[in-house]
Amino acid sequence: MGLTFAQPWWLAVACLAVPLGVLGVRSFISMSRVRAWSAVLVRTALLLVLASMLAGAAGVRESDRIVVVAIVDVSDSARQLAARFGSLGGDEAGESVPYETAVHRFLETAAQTRQGGDALGVVLFDADSFAALSPTAGVLGPLSLDVAPRAGSDLASALQSAQALLPPSARQRLLVISDGNETGAGSREIAEQLAAAGVPVDVVPLRYDVSGEVLVEAVDLPPRAQEESTVDLRVQLRATGPAVGRLELRYRGRAIDLDPSEATGLPVRLVEGSNLITVPLELDTGAVHKIEAIFVPEGEVDDRIAVNNRGEAFTVTPGVGRTLLVDGVGHGTSGPLAASLRRAGRTLDIIPPSALPQDLLTLQSYDLVILENVAADEVPRARQTTIAEYVRTLGGGLVMVGGYDSFGAGGWNNTPLEEVLPIEMDLPEELIIPQAAIAFVIDKSGSMGSSVMGGARSQQELANESTALAIETLDPTDLVMVLAFDSGTDRVIPLGPNGDALQSAERVRRIGAGGGTNMYPALALAGRELAGVEAAVKHVIVLSDGQSQGMPQEGVTIAENLLANDITVSTIAVGDGADRGTLLQIATAGGGEYYDVVDPTQLPRIFIKEIRVVRKAMIREGVFTPALTGEPSALLGGIDRQPRPPLGGLVLTQDKGEAKVTTPIRTPDGEPVLAHWFVGRGRAAAWTSDASTWSNAWIDWPGYDSMWRAIADSVARPTDDTDLELTSEVRGDRLTVRLDASDRQGRPLDLLRVPTSVYTPSGERVDLELEQDGPGTYTASIDASEQGNYVVVSTPSRAGETLAAKVGGASRPLSPEYRDLTSDEGALTQLAARTGGRVLDLDDASAETLFERGELPPAVALQPLWPVLLGWAVVLLIADVATRRVAWDRWLTRETAAAFADQAVERAEAAAATLASVRAKKATRASEQARRAPSASAPIEPIPAPTSKIEPAPAEPGATPVNSDIEESEDGISGLLAAKRRAQRRYKQ
Repeated sequence: MGLTFAQPWWLAVACLAVPLGVLGVRSFISMSRVRAWSAVLVRTALLLVLASMLAGAAGVRESDRIVVVAIVDVSDSARQLAARFGSLGGDEAGESVPYETAVHRFLETAAQTRQGGDALGVVLFDADSFAALSPTAGVLGPLSLDVAPRAGSDLASALQSAQALLPPSARQRLLVISDGNETGAGSREIAEQLAAAGVPVDVVPLRYDVSGEVLVEAVDLPPRAQEESTVDLRVQLRATGPAVGRLELRYRGRAIDLDPSEATGLPVRLVEGSNLITVPLELDTGAVHKIEAIFVPEGEVDDRIAVNNRGEAFTVTPGVGRTLLVDGVGHGTSGPLAASLRRAGRTLDIIPPSALPQDLLTLQSYDLVILENVAADEVPRARQTTIAEYVRTLGGGLVMVGGYDSFGAGGWNNTPLEEVLPIEMDLPEELIIPQAAIAFVIDKSGSMGSSVMGGARSQQELANESTALAIETLDPTDLVMVLAFDSGTDRVIPLGPNGDALQSAERVRRIGAGGGTNMYPALALAGRELAGVEAAVKHVIVLSDGQSQGMPQEGVTIAENLLANDITVSTIAVGDGADRGTLLQIATAGGGEYYDVVDPTQLPRIFIKEIRVVRKAMIREGVFTPALTGEPSALLGGIDRQPRPPLGGLVLTQDKGEAKVTTPIRTPDGEPVLAHWFVGRGRAAAWTSDASTWSNAWIDWPGYDSMWRAIADSVARPTDDTDLELTSEVRGDRLTVRLDASDRQGRPLDLLRVPTSVYTPSGERVDLELEQDGPGTYTASIDASEQGNYVVVSTPSRAGETLAAKVGGASRPLSPEYRDLTSDEGALTQLAARTGGRVLDLDDASAETLFERGELPPAVALQPLWPVLLGWAVVLLIADVATRRVAWDRWLTRETAAAFADQAVERAEAAAATLASVRAKKATRASEQARRAPSASAPIEPIPAPTSKIEPAPAEPGATPVNSDIEESEDGISGLLAAKRRAQRRYKQ
């Protein structure tokens, strides 16, 4: 194991050890040499450890494991063309297998050859890329390629995403499974980077060659044209061989009769290569004219790819746009509002809510959209968002007219349209008298996990999203409960006020599918919970896609009991396995509605419709005279100067709370009747009464026409400024936007700010700024790899003054995925050669070589050493402090040793002198006793035993003390003490 440093220049910090050592030696003069030098060495070691940590010290070892990341092309061209026109190998019976099966079989075979520690990961890519499987040494499970497709093949991005998954501590290899046809760019540069990093890229080409094919390459119209003029429509077709067919054109969805002698379409005979067909086209009125060209093969033409047989184009004409009246009342052309608008000179298109345009381009044809008594469940959420963008970005006008199914009563709470309207849908707290309690009983059994119509979303996800949208629509004071059932029942949201609707909605969106189906306990629990609360409306919504455990009559009986307690039950049946008969009986017994849902994408609409059952309390019917607030408003149309008839009702709303909202008409109690404001680039108004039943007394009153004329004229988008011309064109894979600006005298307008929004065919919004590149000319370009219409909206401004918004766009008729009818094996071969990779076969056992070490050098694994160095730094820091603060050297220095030697000699001499003195005294005492000894006849007195303490007898004056020998002994002891004290004084010095 070696050693390396990530940032070796930090090792220069260790050079500070020299000056610090010199400084330490000079500073530690009061210490002994041993102690001073040890302090310097400890501090130097600490400095070296800290420098190593800063330099990123790491241990180096070699690793033999291999990590392979497979990059799988899931674009439509790869999956469809390779499966239909290529060779993906066969099964045991020799039958061709699907693309997903062929890919999984290849990877599974490769995974079986892994050695200890080897790992395999998977990245899927089309126009986007994402990791489907992080590198793992475990068993390779089922690999699903069923993802939400996005047109395009961005291999460069996929290579970068895959490289990010490769761990640096292993041998690395990438594997690309693709047809080689890219719609993005940059894979060559990424390949060079991989080659420099030593990462080989193996490739598995998907080979196919489509013959007998005809495709629509381009459909061209002039970017701008005059209304009711004739323009040339150019359709470019490409054929791989001679072909015969018909060219059909659809103008605003209607077929154009190009040849009276034929039933439909124009007969065409194509040669191999490019074919250009020009058709004169008469435009009618309107601002936007959209054309769709369709090639229909005839005879023996083997044209099997239908997606590339059609293309679109559109042109924009200046002038006054039309008014779109969305009729939710059912009056059609005979309604009083429609008649009043026609008398005002408005050009009307009257449609039911189900026919509302789905795209911004169609809405751009209108200067004003009026929603008359339209319920939210009749307008899908995506179309609501489109209308809101039409107002904010395109500068269009929007008027919502009340009725039994409008505003809050129609379920428009917390929708994209509420954000652009000048009123709030929720009732003021003082007006909330009835309160709703609603329970959602949602099936979460395993069958709910099945996909919807072959897409990426499951039935469970749609059911969750629908319930979440319904919860967001309810009032904060409404009581809400969500029960999710499989074999058991879970309280996802306990019964309580809907105060935090967004948090509740997020909890519902996390419900997962799995388990059996037992609906009746959940239904009974919902009934018991609702029975215990006070509410004007109590309602249960049940959604199930399968047959429940228990007897069907059990559910019917529960529903009957609930209805007896004023709790209604509605049921929604989804999926092929639903027990529709039982669910219908439950709804009938519960006094609710039954819905048989074939298309689960309609679930949001049904849930919102059910919520309308509890929103009728927002309607107030009763005669009242509308009151003028005195706020100046052009929408009144002069009705403020004459008496006003009474109104018969309205939908209750409340003020937006924004200073820029104008509310010129209110009820006597202060609720809004007419309100309007500017929002974004457009304008929106709300009339909370209706235009027929509640306003019956107004219809024959002259002020009715004058008010609606003023509302339409004031809210509608103003006339285009013809001094600004916006053009857009798709060239290759780029959309180029150009604005030519001049004043009315033809002089170029310079130094404009031109913020621009581009709406792609997939609905994505891209914001950009046009840059001036000439006198009065501003341009910019973005990627345009998707097939369909690109709508461009520019809002130029000069010195802070916003000019009229300009709308244009262009179409890309052919997706770049289907532009190439043969796979590009050469591009993949070059990618492998550039990086040192190999060309493998999808149906070849060579997949076993995927984890061969071969020429791959062993990987170098780095083990950071900072945890170990940090521990040593703490130890050395403590040692540094201890060396300087604790005088441990007193046991080791020469002076201390000499002091101890002197002390030992003095103690030995004192001990010898004391012993000699004692012996001398003993000898003297013995001779004295012998001299005083009596005669032999005299009795001998016994000598008393010595005691530990001798009490001296009182001495006579002038007598010699009897304890003089003891004093001498004490003198000896005091000598020892003196020697000890001298040693102590020397040590202290």
